[in-house]
Amino acid sequence: MRAEDQPCPCLGLSTRMPEGPMVNAEIVVGPFDLHRQYRSMEGPYVTKKFRVSDLLASKRVSIPESMIKFVERGAGRASMAAAPTKVPEAGASVSDGAGEHSGTGPAMTAGSAKDSGVGAVQGLVDTRDQKRELLWFKGISLQVLDENDNVMPTAEFICHLNLDVDQGFRNRAFAQAEHSGNGRLVTLTQGQTDFFFPPGFAVPVASDEKWTFTFQAANRTTLEHRRVKHRCIITFVRDSELTQPVTALHWYNPYIVVALDRGKEKPSSSSDVHGPDCLAISDGNNAPNATRDSDFFDQFGRRLSGHWEVPPGTSHYRSPIVEERDPGFASKRRRIHAVWTHLHPLCTNACLVECGPGRRRPVFSVTASTRIKPGLEIEHIDSVLSTKGIVLPARRSYELAATYENTTGVDQDSMVALGVFCADEKFTRPRWVLTGEKDDLATCDAGEGNTGGGVFCGIKNLYQRAAVSMGRQYPLFDPSSDGPLLAEPKMVELVTSAGKINLVLDPALAPQHATQMYRLFKAGVFNGTPISRFQPNYLVQTDVAESKAARGQRLSRDQVKLLRRLPLEVAAQEKGLTAHTRGVLTMARWDDVNSAVSSFSILLGDAPHLDNNYTIFGRVADDPVTRETLDRIARDWPARHPIILSASEAPALAAR
Repeated sequence: MRAEDQPCPCLGLSTRMPEGPMVNAEIVVGPFDLHRQYRSMEGPYVTKKFRVSDLLASKRVSIPESMIKFVERGAGRASMAAAPTKVPEAGASVSDGAGEHSGTGPAMTAGSAKDSGVGAVQGLVDTRDQKRELLWFKGISLQVLDENDNVMPTAEFICHLNLDVDQGFRNRAFAQAEHSGNGRLVTLTQGQTDFFFPPGFAVPVASDEKWTFTFQAANRTTLEHRRVKHRCIITFVRDSELTQPVTALHWYNPYIVVALDRGKEKPSSSSDVHGPDCLAISDGNNAPNATRDSDFFDQFGRRLSGHWEVPPGTSHYRSPIVEERDPGFASKRRRIHAVWTHLHPLCTNACLVECGPGRRRPVFSVTASTRIKPGLEIEHIDSVLSTKGIVLPARRSYELAATYENTTGVDQDSMVALGVFCADEKFTRPRWVLTGEKDDLATCDAGEGNTGGGVFCGIKNLYQRAAVSMGRQYPLFDPSSDGPLLAEPKMVELVTSAGKINLVLDPALAPQHATQMYRLFKAGVFNGTPISRFQPNYLVQTDVAESKAARGQRLSRDQVKLLRRLPLEVAAQEKGLTAHTRGVLTMARWDDVNSAVSSFSILLGDAPHLDNNYTIFGRVADDPVTRETLDRIARDWPARHPIILSASEAPALAAR
């Protein structure tokens, strides 16, 4: 389906959008050194975070070649290597870049939210002291330039451009709006090198938001040594300069996953079906160049992947859209106004399907074409654009379907991900549009390192580092089936690489949290989990239990089945029985109050701003061993990040 309104605006042909005068920001990257052929998710890439207002004030910034990293031989499962010309040794594992993902769910593309490489961006203006203003994001374009800044005739040397936003910041800055479950705002790739919203529609943006850009070059077509640049143009309209009303958009990022372990163990029928009218997940094999953590477990213990291998011939894939990965997608009637598509060469069609008893109705369909010779290059991907809107009925079952026509005679890698933009009926202009003030709720703890959202004031949630979708694939804790609830406090001895820490889990403070954490400790779920954050006089925080320090270590299927989402439990705080003071154990969570799963903190000082908003489920024991371990963590940080080695019940501590 093409736009019924007008084609996407081209670079340099206009100074106005239908809504008002356009303001552009330009980013030039490179050159990228293409010294061999690279598949998807391989090759040179760079990731950089920018404040939106800095980009607009700068007008044009350059990311130099010195900041570019490489993924060599085997993509995310290989180590970084230096390029043969002008690129310094990266000196880091792929988990520092190509294996991470700033959004939620599995890593869908190489590149992370962490700034990569060395050097400095050229031409960047600092606007941190400016007042906040409301902008409307209208679209984005990407071009390939040669080393002399001439536009090249094709996009064959683009792998992708990912644009990710800080969900936590946006959810606070735009409190009266739909909150997206994914930080991926846009992906551009071969075949779809620009994406603009229809007239009268745009995404609201706070000027002091920080956006993360990941540029990656590709080369599937030539053995000739190439040096190319990428040029990105981001287009906005200022709210103060609007000449016609704008409808705010929010988005979903559904993607196809395949089941990887069908040959080993056939899941039960109850786990094959995600809804009464949808088909089961298609089978598949992980792509050999899949990024680290592209495979993950769902609530049924199945191993799934968003990067899979397509054999020669015609292959069809289907994957239900489920609440765990796209919460609220089908909860109410929506209107879709724009869709971008990220897929790999040889995909011919991707479709959103409404499933019903005995029928399947396409909601929209995207076609794509691939040039085969001299190598694989995506020539075209449809954009879905509609001012009228494509109706998405409420409370239906939906799935994504795709077809790959592999005519190469050998296995190829694949993926299908969509950006689906819907009208935001909840949106109202925030108070700061009039005042320009940066209120505390919108700026708290939104600095360096916060890229994936879900960060509450003071304690940083690290779920984005795990291959999970903000915990949403886990069922909510059910006392009737996950109990019995603890009747008395339990003592747990954590053995860490820095020493022992003794914990008291107290069901009088939070019965469901204390019970669930006791289950996880006893089952060894935290073994291998890093202690990932220390802030003097404030906290020590563990990473999520799904994240492990050792690359080969992961949770077993039985351990995954124990994970639960925990509801907020603050009754004891409301009664004055406990508070966020030194020594308490408090749970990290996402913006959803019922999204805590496993990350927790030990408070090293008082934090009254957390009271009644986050669950306290116990305290550390006040004994010399525990005090010495916490002191050692403080002395050695940041040179050493301790790891939890084991956890066991310690009844002998009960008298302490």
